[in-house]
Amino acid sequence: MKTFRALRNGAFIALSLFATTSCDENADNLIVSFDENPEVIYDAKGCWNDVYNTAVGAVKFDEVAFSHLATATDWGGYVYYAWYGFCPSKSTDNTDYADGDWTSNQWGSITGGGFGGAGDAYILGCWNTSEDVDGIPTAPACSISYKCGKFNPLEVYVTNSAWGYYAMKNGSAFNKKFGDSDWCILHIYGMRNGKITGQVDVELADGTNILNKWSKVNLAPLGTQIDMIYFQMTSSDTGIWGMNNPAYFCLDNLEIDLE
Repeated sequence: MKTFRALRNGAFIALSLFATTSCDENADNLIVSFDENPEVIYDAKGCWNDVYNTAVGAVKFDEVAFSHLATATDWGGYVYYAWYGFCPSKSTDNTDYADGDWTSNQWGSITGGGFGGAGDAYILGCWNTSEDVDGIPTAPACSISYKCGKFNPLEVYVTNSAWGYYAMKNGSAFNKKFGDSDWCILHIYGMRNGKITGQVDVELADGTNILNKWSKVNLAPLGTQIDMIYFQMTSSDTGIWGMNNPAYFCLDNLEIDLE
């Protein structure tokens, strides 16, 4: 039986990577470090070992849970693996694989590392392009929550993945090369008790100006005492099956207020 890795059709399930943790009642502001979970093991490419593990759901750092789903579908004697949500990464690879295999090399940020530079861990987001963007999704593919209750979002750093950047810059078999009138936006929403509390939009591409550095994003407009942040994407290059350019983005140094 052959095994292939594909990126189609998924939904979020909230299974914890580990559950034997407790909450710090005296905690104040928290800056999430993606280097501090000993349960997260990285492979030779800097990718999280469990990205395609269907038994593992949300991955946690400092009691902050990042959604993750992996699926394995047997079709015609082949097993197709897919994932959505978030994948921790230490990849320093920002090579353009336009003539090679992007699926096997999808783990890098365009900066070649986290906000602290090469070798600094960050987290890669992969949004499900079939998710409804006209309403509130029942189970967002890319979401962040805090185990110990509600929180106040403060800021986060955002950049493009290498795959997303080069696909927009140069075009690919699946999407067009971005021109002056094109755009791609990462939408960040705050949620409290099932209702949206605020929204922040980040331009991953504005015409041919495509984000290629870590950009600090103020999350205060998402509101206070929220219970979830979730992410969606829209693009000028969209067809009947949804957004055509790769649905990837990278995050680092998420800061939240726990008071």
